[in-house]
Amino acid sequence: MRHEEAEVDRIVIPGIPLRARVGITEEERVAEQDVVILVELRLDLREAGVRDDLARTIDYDAVCERISEVVRGRAFHLIETIAEACAGNVLAGFARVDEVRVEVRKPGALRARGVPYAAVEVTRRRG
Repeated sequence: MRHEEAEVDRIVIPGIPLRARVGITEEERVAEQDVVILVELRLDLREAGVRDDLARTIDYDAVCERISEVVRGRAFHLIETIAEACAGNVLAGFARVDEVRVEVRKPGALRARGVPYAAVEVTRRRG
């Protein structure tokens, strides 16, 4: 298997439900709002699959905990900032991850318009 083929390996966490202080106005940030964080990690998983060894992959629960700490750690104006902070934190905390994609959904953002959620997605690579 060539290295290029290994780049398609992914760990997907399809939706971490959290509460965040997010919004442009102080009034909007007074109460926590629902957000859902989707995370996709790209890394070489061959060794983990062959050896059946957690030490050769990423602990999904540890990723969820780091994301949760970022989101609960402060108030944000933008979901773009939440996405950027989460992506940077994952890359900083998990050396095996080559690339991370983070999508942040805010279900209440466009509720008055009948839209199920607004979302932003960022992809960040190591280096």
